[in-house]
Amino acid sequence: MENKKSTKSTKISEQKQWAREHFVGLEPLLMPIFSPDFKSLDEEGIRNDVRNSIRHGFFSVFCLPVGTTDEEYRQLIQVVCDEAQGKILVGASIAGKPLAGDIEMIQFCEKAGCTHLDIIPDTHPRHLPQTEEEFYQAFLPRIEATSLPVVLYARVAPYYRQFGIDGVPINVFDRLANLSKVVAVKVSQPVSMTATMQLCERTCDRLLIGPTNLDHVPILAKHYHQQWSGQWNVEAVQSPEKPYGVEMMRLFGEGRYEEAMKLFDVIEPAHSAFFHLQVEYIRQRTHPWAHNKYYQWVVGGNGGLLRNLNYKNELVQPLDEKEREKIRKIYHDIGMETVTAPEEEFIVGKAAYARGVRAQDLPETPYYQ
Repeated sequence: MENKKSTKSTKISEQKQWAREHFVGLEPLLMPIFSPDFKSLDEEGIRNDVRNSIRHGFFSVFCLPVGTTDEEYRQLIQVVCDEAQGKILVGASIAGKPLAGDIEMIQFCEKAGCTHLDIIPDTHPRHLPQTEEEFYQAFLPRIEATSLPVVLYARVAPYYRQFGIDGVPINVFDRLANLSKVVAVKVSQPVSMTATMQLCERTCDRLLIGPTNLDHVPILAKHYHQQWSGQWNVEAVQSPEKPYGVEMMRLFGEGRYEEAMKLFDVIEPAHSAFFHLQVEYIRQRTHPWAHNKYYQWVVGGNGGLLRNLNYKNELVQPLDEKEREKIRKIYHDIGMETVTAPEEEFIVGKAAYARGVRAQDLPETPYYQ
């Protein structure tokens, strides 16, 4: 990869300034909540998770389409926006479709009330860009189709190795950073410190860099501005009663390094445990979804199981009793209480459990043992 010198914008756009004011703290994944028969969405369960995210003090929720149809993802976004209005930001994913489909989705998200979008061009093997110009042009019409602030996604992508370390397309992101609507980059957990620092060096004058690997944040904060992390299971490091992660990122953003590090020391064991659970899944392009849901439920989330995604992957292990006890112990070891509701509430989801649904009513319990 040729190390091209950045052409840096001298003016901060309205969207970039908005992000600097609002992207402070943590942004969780808001996953679908399904009905007991897994045939539709549970609207009240979704609203529960929005309300719990507000209790956590998160600045935003990010709607995740895992396991949903296109129509269901739109419904998820609509319900989240309706519940969130004015109380918390709402992000959505524009990814994986041909251009016309992405633009249609962008238009829907704007009308529904989303506040920002993650944009990832179609990554079907037949459509992978072969040059940096092709990569840039894959982003451009999608970004031009919206008035909303846009977040980029830096992830480990072996098929993009020609564009940068870990497949992070540094030159492309540097160029996109000049666009007024591009405001931030989410950096996935397995992305190396080297690639992350290179991204900061080239773009942090124009973009907010959001590492999901919190181990990187104290080092980056010594050299670059840090104020947010998100679009991962951020509940893994805090509870509504003890919002350590939110407060830590706020302190880093204010330059109060020593105070932020005191909170980092508190949450480090919990973050380390979650990182080691998840990182190998991500490398194989999946997630421990049942574990992710359980993390959310034990600190007040709705819970409920996702649909069977039919993964053909030996890495995907069920959430058994040993794993559940381990997750609870992680919280207790850093001084956090977890919910005392029966485990059956997690299986069916808090909203369904309150309506009288029980585990025996489910046709299956995917990834749960």
